[in-house]
Amino acid sequence: MAQYKVIAGTFHIKGFQPDGDSIRFQAANHANWDFFTWETEADKKTKKKQLRVEAIDALETHYEGYHQPRAFALAALESMLEVLQITTVVYSLGLTQVVDANDGKNGFIASATTDPFGRPVSYVFPKNAPLTDGAVLDSSELPIEDSINFQLAREGLVYPTFYTTTDRVCAEKIRAVVARARMTKRGIWSIDRTPDFMLLDIRTLQEDALIMPKLFRRLVGFYDNYSEFDKLPEYMKKQRDNLVLWDGTKKRSLADLMTFTGRRLQMNTPVEDILFSPK
Repeated sequence: MAQYKVIAGTFHIKGFQPDGDSIRFQAANHANWDFFTWETEADKKTKKKQLRVEAIDALETHYEGYHQPRAFALAALESMLEVLQITTVVYSLGLTQVVDANDGKNGFIASATTDPFGRPVSYVFPKNAPLTDGAVLDSSELPIEDSINFQLAREGLVYPTFYTTTDRVCAEKIRAVVARARMTKRGIWSIDRTPDFMLLDIRTLQEDALIMPKLFRRLVGFYDNYSEFDKLPEYMKKQRDNLVLWDGTKKRSLADLMTFTGRRLQMNTPVEDILFSPK
């Protein structure tokens, strides 16, 4: 069972490129970062740290020059900001950067570790969450239902995305609300096409088909590096995703969960049953 460090601080988006599953955070007490093992001293000293928001994946607003359908991508971001009481946001013309905002709002994160890029892997909480700065809690003690991660999943604004390192107690709670959101066709689940869609061209990915962001990122890589569509199955099989399914079954890549029929892509394994290996 994971141990989570609770850290009070402020959230920042001005001058950065946030989306529905990433935001910057500055600790009120920098000494709280001593709880973690850092890849570099520079990572530890950085004041406004980029978070990796745990257990969810929002639609991409900007990835390698591409984006997913923006209505839901921005809905996740703006819902997160609303809960954090960041209510005034001015975007760049390309909707990729925040030019101005009334950020610096108070809140908490609860994090058990950092990723290889020096990002605290975190559950994000508004300032009224029942948490105490500096506390260390087991996952069973963490009020996960008060986290923005949980709330975005409950509202169907993000895809669940678990890693082999994700605590199962927290994941189970998010899996439960995702199941309800899917059953009631809430948010993205009313038009999710991950299980079955036609990949006609790059416009399909950017404007039409709502799919799991992990799959979107793989397909963007294919379009940028291949000239023949029939190479897609081969390309997908080459990706070393090193997956573990919820029941413990191991799969090498997303291709092992997919069927390719011309330009029709099908994946019957529910997103919340897939555990990715951290990279």
